[in-house]
Amino acid sequence: MRPASCNRGTTGQGDAPLLPRHSRKVVPMLLRHATPKRNLDSIQRNGLLCSKSQGRLEVVWVHAPSKSAWAVLQTVQRHGGRVEGVVLLEVDVPRGWLRRSRKRLWCCGRDLSPDRIRRVIDFAEVADSPIAAA
Repeated sequence: MRPASCNRGTTGQGDAPLLPRHSRKVVPMLLRHATPKRNLDSIQRNGLLCSKSQGRLEVVWVHAPSKSAWAVLQTVQRHGGRVEGVVLLEVDVPRGWLRRSRKRLWCCGRDLSPDRIRRVIDFAEVADSPIAAA
């Protein structure tokens, strides 16, 4: 049974009120962004800027770690170069900043500052076979 409109602030189980949306803890998503290695110095200085986007939308594109191989190939196709010249940036982004484009791919309409970058992954690390490491 749904609670009456006047009881919106309670859970319906005792008197424990629901937390207001603004007081909930924001948990960032750990996602990746693929970029040519030549852009790395600028990104580490200024962050990922929406204004530098070359697409139709002025957004920063991020993807799930499982989509890294696709993202590297997409970056080479869009910006030219070789797969060895692409790096992946692991960034934490608050979920509220993201808009899902399709499965495991999001866009962010805000600039991501350099302190949101958690690590830089180069081609050698992406190409490492997990079977060989075992």
